[in-house]
Amino acid sequence: MKHTFPSKEVFTLAKTTSPTFVLTLELDYNTRMFAVITDELEICRVIYNTVLGEYLKREKQMKREKAYKRLIRQLHSVNKKLAKDDHDASLIHEKKMINQKLHLLRKKYELTEFASHVWVKPIRQHFHNKVNAAVAQKTASRAWLAFSKKLFGKAKHVRFVRKGEMESFEGKTNTTGWRFIDGFLVYKDLTTPLKIKKNDAYTSGILHHLDNQNTIYIYNHLDGNKKTVEDQYG
Repeated sequence: MKHTFPSKEVFTLAKTTSPTFVLTLELDYNTRMFAVITDELEICRVIYNTVLGEYLKREKQMKREKAYKRLIRQLHSVNKKLAKDDHDASLIHEKKMINQKLHLLRKKYELTEFASHVWVKPIRQHFHNKVNAAVAQKTASRAWLAFSKKLFGKAKHVRFVRKGEMESFEGKTNTTGWRFIDGFLVYKDLTTPLKIKKNDAYTSGILHHLDNQNTIYIYNHLDGNKKTVEDQYG
């Protein structure tokens, strides 16, 4: 489940495996729960920025290595040759070997998603474990996702989240932490209902399927062909 909290508090349900959908509903106001949400969003912001900063520091250290600089030069050279002949088997093999060495170098500096799950533990403990472990891990994974785009050349920069700009956090299951139960958002001893408009058949249908969790549903594939998918709403 993903919980998104802009100016009006809302509850977002997201299925994390393909095919996916998102349902966003406003929450009924609960002073205590909203105070907890605000506090946890700020903690998640610190977790995200701290993990992201650790990745950037380690990447900088890696790029100082002569071995890294040499591998990057070799990779650029091979790519130039492949641009002229992309079927050259020896060049394809050489590029594969270079990428494998770069992969090992990234592992040496712990530039992996798993590393973020290790780093997040002391950060969470610093905040007296207020944030659920799964939420903390998901937040760390978001930092990895942002950093990995830079690491693999899909983005030039990464952006730290400013105070007050963290708008969502996400768990892994509906069994611990923030949960959706019978139309309510539940956290420990706190609950608040979702605001559902009358005669909203779409929302009512989704919530019914979430309760049922054995629904066979149909979705339109990207190529336009209808495909029946047997899967559980979650």
